[in-house]
Amino acid sequence: MASASLADFERSLAELLKHLRVAKKNKVKLSSSSFYGQKVWSTLATLRKLFISLQRDYPVERYSRVAFQLATIEPLLHKLTSLYPASASDLLPLAEEVSFKAKSDLSAEVEAAEKTTTVAPTVVFVPNELIEDRHYILKKVLWEINKSYDSACYNACAAMIRRLTESLIVQAFEHYAIESQIKKDNNYLEFSELIGKAIAEPKLGLTRNTKRILLDLKFFGDLASHNRKALVRKDDLDRLHQATRSAIEELAGNL
Repeated sequence: MASASLADFERSLAELLKHLRVAKKNKVKLSSSSFYGQKVWSTLATLRKLFISLQRDYPVERYSRVAFQLATIEPLLHKLTSLYPASASDLLPLAEEVSFKAKSDLSAEVEAAEKTTTVAPTVVFVPNELIEDRHYILKKVLWEINKSYDSACYNACAAMIRRLTESLIVQAFEHYAIESQIKKDNNYLEFSELIGKAIAEPKLGLTRNTKRILLDLKFFGDLASHNRKALVRKDDLDRLHQATRSAIEELAGNL
């Protein structure tokens, strides 16, 4: 997985060091040498691209120690690119420092993180058995909820919880052949109205806690899907965890 990105990053660093050492030895000015200047600049661009990939692969929410090492390298890499086209003598010490940190501290933390990931079980936000296998699409949505949470994709998780909750309400009304109550002009009502109908429908038998949590699930699902200025965070989902699990089980019991 992400170790391939680190290996690519280290290889690109080695290539940069090679170009800089040759340029320094031959007293080549990067600003005037089209060959070495282009080589160094191209390698710096590749390094930046690979570094961004590493940051994406190791989000701070899940890999705090790896993310910390990346944060110590980032200003060095930024300085390296901002100094170009300085002399090879000026760039070389910075490149060597980045290389040393990547091969020592960063590499150690990546190896530790991957060992932990290998032995650690998947974090299940909502038990998979709450949805029966016969409901294939709902089961797949539930799988995506757990996969998103385990991968620290909390906005995706919240959006999929919203989708699952809405689908469960609709299918519960269909199961009791009372779907006409949640339709207007032959179309299903908006989610907020569906929630109101579910709360008021005695056949669903929802508990007080589930009735309370449904609007929260809508709020965070909408936040994840539509708000351009805010994010759903792990703490948001963790705070709703038990109530969400209970609500999904209660709704699924009506299928």
